[in-house]
Amino acid sequence: MANKIYVGNLPISITEKELFELFVPFGEVISAQITMGMDGKTNSGYGYVMMVNDKDMQKAILKLNNSLYKKRNIRVVKAHPIDQDSGYLARKNRFSRYNKFSKFKRK
Repeated sequence: MANKIYVGNLPISITEKELFELFVPFGEVISAQITMGMDGKTNSGYGYVMMVNDKDMQKAILKLNNSLYKKRNIRVVKAHPIDQDSGYLARKNRFSRYNKFSKFKRK
């Protein structure tokens, strides 16, 4: 995940090949993936690009973040793993922790 880039606000019409080629001028690209929507047919407007090294990744982020691509301002940032301490499961566990010590018990 070290050199993985999140690309957001992509046009629905973009292909993985176009996304790949967008990053080629900044260095060697390993892969480009567009995340599909719930229907499995249309893209969800964001994707990920993997680059070979950190220096090229930083160049791409600096040049492409908030740039105009097919009439859309795209968001280009370093991808981060999902924080396990946030989100639904963390909130659920937070509440269940207090339920152990509650005076009120289910009958």
